[in-house]
Amino acid sequence: CAYGYDYDRTYYDRTPITEYDWICDKGFRETNIFIYNRLGELFGTVIFGHLGDTLGRRPVFYLSILIITAGRLVSMFTAAYYVVFCIAAVVGSLTAHSIFQAPLIVAMEISKSERRGHISMMQCIGWTTGVCILPMVFWATKDWFWALLIVTMPIALFMFIPSYTIESPRWLATRGNYREAMVQLRKIATINGIRELPFDEHVLEKRLANHRTDAVTVCSVTYFTLVLLSSRMDGNPFLNFMYQGLIEVPAAFAGQRASDRFGRRATNGMALCCATVVCAILVLIVRDPANEMASTVLTTFVKFCISITFFAVNLQSIEIYPTCLRQTGMAVGTIAATIFGIVGPYVVHLGTEYDVRYPFLVMGLSSAVGILSALFLPETLHQSLPNTIEEAQQFGKNQRFWSLPKAPKVDRRAETRTDQRHDGSDANPEESIRLAVPIEGEEEESNSVGRK
Repeated sequence: CAYGYDYDRTYYDRTPITEYDWICDKGFRETNIFIYNRLGELFGTVIFGHLGDTLGRRPVFYLSILIITAGRLVSMFTAAYYVVFCIAAVVGSLTAHSIFQAPLIVAMEISKSERRGHISMMQCIGWTTGVCILPMVFWATKDWFWALLIVTMPIALFMFIPSYTIESPRWLATRGNYREAMVQLRKIATINGIRELPFDEHVLEKRLANHRTDAVTVCSVTYFTLVLLSSRMDGNPFLNFMYQGLIEVPAAFAGQRASDRFGRRATNGMALCCATVVCAILVLIVRDPANEMASTVLTTFVKFCISITFFAVNLQSIEIYPTCLRQTGMAVGTIAATIFGIVGPYVVHLGTEYDVRYPFLVMGLSSAVGILSALFLPETLHQSLPNTIEEAQQFGKNQRFWSLPKAPKVDRRAETRTDQRHDGSDANPEESIRLAVPIEGEEEESNSVGRK
C-alpha cells in the first residue's frame, strides 16, 4: 500500500475489489459484504418463513424470485457506491433460503413418505449442479458483472411458467380453504392420469375439519468453513470450488440411501461421528507438509460427511414440523445456522493467521456436539407428516431410542380397494397428499371383516 500495488489477473479480469480498489484501508469491505449477505439471509428467513405459513408457499416463492432478482440487478450497477451496494446485497439475499424451501415443502407435502427421501435427494442434486456451474461461469467470463447477470436471469424465468407450480393442498386444507385444495388436487390428479377424484369439497371438509388450524447449526459452521477453506487452496480457485461441490453428488445419493434404510437420526449421527474422527486425525497431521495429499483427501471426506448430514437434517426438519408451521419452523433452524455460519470466515482466519489446525479443531468439536443433538431428535422415516401443533407435540413420543425404524406392514386387502389409474397403477388421492386422516367407516368395515 505504501509503495503501490498491482493485481494478479490470472483468474479474474474484473471484480469489485480490482475495479474500486477495495484494498489497504478498504480491505475490510470484502469480508463485510459476506457478513451483510448472511445478515440478509437471517432477516429474510424470519420474514418469509412466517409468510410461507400465512400467505402460502406459492406466493412466497414468486415474491422470493422478484426480490432476489431485483437485489442482484441493483448491486451490479452500484458497486461504486459502497453503502448502496451493501443495501442491495442485503436485499438480494433476503430470500436466498425461501426461494428453494417453498417449492421443496410443497413437494414433500404432496408426496408419499416413501418418496420424500428421493425428492430431497433430487433437490440436493439440483443445488450441487448449480454450485458446480457457478465457478465455471465466473471462470469463463472472468468478470463479476457478466457472471452475476448470467446466474441471475435464469431465476426470473420461473415467473413465466406458473402452470408448473402449485399451492400445497395440505396447507390449504389446514387453513380451511377446501375449495382451492380440491382445485390443486384435481390438477395433481390430471397430471398423474387420474380421471376423477372419489371425493368432493364437502367430503374433504368433513374428513379434515379437525385438522384445521388458525442440528442445522453444526452443519452450517462446518460447511461454510470448508467452502471458504477451498478458496485458500493452491491452484485454480474455480476448479477447487467445483471439486468441493462435486463431492455433494455422491453424498446426496449416500444420504438418501442411508436415510431410507437406517433412518434420518442414525444417518445424522453416523455422518457427524465420522466427521469428528476425521477432524481429530487432521488436527494431528495437517501441519506436516509431507501429509499434504492425505490432508486434502481427509478434508474432502469431511465435506462428504457434512453434506450427508445437511441432506438428512433438512429432510428431517421438513418432516418434524406441523403443516401450519412447517416453513416457519424450518426458518428457525435456518436462522440458527445462518448466525453460526457467519463465524466461518473467522474460523478460516484462525487457520491462516495463527495455526492451520484451529479450523479442524473447531469443526471437530462442533460435529461432536452435533452428534448429541441429532440422536435426541425423533425419527421421521415411515411417519406421516404432522398437520397440527397437537400432532407435532405427540410426534415420536412412543419411539424407542435404541432402535431402527421399520417399514409399516402393507394391508393387501386395503390395496385391492385402492382406486386405479387408467394404466392399472394405484392412485389413492388421499395417499398422494398424505393427510393421514382415517376414512369414516373404514375401521368398522375392518372389524366386520374380522368377525366374518
